[in-house]
Amino acid sequence: MTFPEMPSFGLHGKRALVTGGSRGLGFACAIALAHAGAEVWIAARDRQALEAAAALAAEHGRVLHPVALDITDVAQVGAVLAELPVFDILVNSAGLARHEPFLTASEASFDAVMAVNVRATFFISQRVAARMRDQRIAGSIIHLSSQMGHVGGPRRSVYCASKFALEGLTKAMALELG
Repeated sequence: MTFPEMPSFGLHGKRALVTGGSRGLGFACAIALAHAGAEVWIAARDRQALEAAAALAAEHGRVLHPVALDITDVAQVGAVLAELPVFDILVNSAGLARHEPFLTASEASFDAVMAVNVRATFFISQRVAARMRDQRIAGSIIHLSSQMGHVGGPRRSVYCASKFALEGLTKAMALELG
């Protein structure tokens, strides 16, 4: 893997948590944050994937702290966050897509996608933001959405609904917390 050139901004002394940080865009975000000087924790359910991501980052001179976490379990999120430092940055990268035709999309698919893409993002953001407020940290909460949060697509009704919801959540949070 070749790492791209990173932006020239500094996050030294800042702490970041990236959900879905063991792979894909989440991993890329974690590497960029670490490159900029932040101390970075990556959260995902799969402990082996977390360890592999941390090892790959270390091979390239970056430190990522793995945190095994099921973000859909609000009680677990609260307990884990209580054991970690207060974060300056939260990147909500964890996401789930199940592409099914609208007429046959299952309740299970709907519930699973909404649980990760909307519910988990809402509640982890709520808890991180409360801790930022309590410590008087002017931080950043970043939600990774999708073009499907702006347009529709065939076999994407559930995914689109979740990303439209995430776009609305982002706007409401910005108004309330900004």
